[in-house]
Amino acid sequence: MKRFFLALASLLALTSVVQAQSTSGILFNRDIIPASSLLSLSQRESTGTARSMGMGGAFTSLGADMSSFGYNPAGFGMYQRNEISVSLGLGVTTAKNYNGYSGAGNSATRFSINNAGASLKVYEGTGKLVAVNFAFGYNKMADYNYSFAYESPITKSSLVDAFSDIANAGGLYINSDNKISDPRGYYDYDMNPYYWGAVMGYKGGLINRGANGWYPDEVGNANILQTTNVDSRGSAGEFSFAFGFNISNIVYLGASLDIQSISRKQIIYYNEYFDYADGEAPNPDVMPYQLQNFEFGQSMQVNGSGVGAKFGVVVRPVESLRIGFSVHTPTYYSIAYRYEASLSSVARSVGSDPYGWASPNGYVYADESTPILQDGGEYRWRFTTPTRLLAGVSYSFGPYAVISVDYQYDAYRSLKLNYAPADTGYTNSAFRDNLKGVHTVRAGVEAKPLPWLSLRVGGGYRSQVLKSDYNFVIFSEPIEDRVWYASAGLGFRVSEVTSIDLAYQYRDARYSDYYSFYTQNSVGENASPIYGLDIIKHNIALTFAFRF
Repeated sequence: MKRFFLALASLLALTSVVQAQSTSGILFNRDIIPASSLLSLSQRESTGTARSMGMGGAFTSLGADMSSFGYNPAGFGMYQRNEISVSLGLGVTTAKNYNGYSGAGNSATRFSINNAGASLKVYEGTGKLVAVNFAFGYNKMADYNYSFAYESPITKSSLVDAFSDIANAGGLYINSDNKISDPRGYYDYDMNPYYWGAVMGYKGGLINRGANGWYPDEVGNANILQTTNVDSRGSAGEFSFAFGFNISNIVYLGASLDIQSISRKQIIYYNEYFDYADGEAPNPDVMPYQLQNFEFGQSMQVNGSGVGAKFGVVVRPVESLRIGFSVHTPTYYSIAYRYEASLSSVARSVGSDPYGWASPNGYVYADESTPILQDGGEYRWRFTTPTRLLAGVSYSFGPYAVISVDYQYDAYRSLKLNYAPADTGYTNSAFRDNLKGVHTVRAGVEAKPLPWLSLRVGGGYRSQVLKSDYNFVIFSEPIEDRVWYASAGLGFRVSEVTSIDLAYQYRDARYSDYYSFYTQNSVGENASPIYGLDIIKHNIALTFAFRF
């Protein structure tokens, strides 16, 4: 379905203000890709090979490893032989919720290919240019596989109030055909998808319009239990073509062209259960039906690709010391977006049943679903990821050990939405005003007690991306804010041409606080409790490499 309202400049200006200032939280603004989601899609955590994982990813100055795709393409200049390798991964995620009760479904397990590629020698000389290597392969850059569920403490807040706020703020009314309409006369699902939640609320019996505006239609004095289930699947990866140059065995240069891909699907199910005090029965003349529970479901999917590049250098002034630098250019993405939602509700007839809605057991059931909204073709979203700068130093103690340290800077304030079938100004202002540069430190050690055995340990820390949890898009969806991890690994030289590496990583990501829903009205605000989230990942990598 095309966004016909793009042609209506005045309406577009109005709705962009409404969406930006009046609603937020994990349940709202999903008819677009919100700023919080664009930030999540731009965050990267290269998995690489088992060797690089075991050493904490400190590979900017180390080379001759397929993880150079993710860190520094100059590492391909260090290969003295051809290599083909593949790295398999197993990830187990568990979620811990704060400020609420954890529900079932807080874990996810996924198998994947972390890294695969080949480095081939295309030139070998006797002058200053010692060798040129060409490499191509795939490297996973982000993992979106997680699930978390949570319940609220008993509360009086309700998503029904939020739907009423949206309808009131948009000036919606009920037309002569008993359909919900906007001020321009568009009705039901022909309206801006921003209002589709309110449309389903009206059709599902949750809200209605009276002399003083929209209000919760079938909700009396009740204690409310809110439950939410979030399921995310997908990943980001890149297919790279790189050249590495060896100059006098002292300077190594590299460059790569990276074709990146993103695929992520999120499904959210939100439920409310109403517990009426002492079995309260409302006046049937005022409220003939009493809402018992409802479920609001949403499905969001992004698919797209982007183009970027990496440039790097490694200098070896003495045999044991390596100093590396690399720059990752912004990636220019074009992605398609798909959205749909549903709502089902159960109400109880209190006896009068004036509309004849109740089933023989005295309950009223409603089920509504939206059309599928698809932003593709000329309506694809286009955004640019931040520039990344990496520096690293490593020192080897002969053939027995190596120690390596990396520093990385991500300029997240430069994250930019270039085009969208909605207003881009507020999103880019949110990036500039609320994000900051991120500093990442990685370190690792590798020891070889035996010629055929390597022992590795490492770890890293990534600093906070948000200036403050209290600024970014009014507590929108949880953002991976700061991360620390630790790892260990083993390497086995099976033969002259074959090696096997194994690594384990413990990764702890603290997410920003968030609401399930948040709306503003003329009196104040309606909001769910504030929640927090911590996602722990147990990553295992296994690499098979063949050199010839």
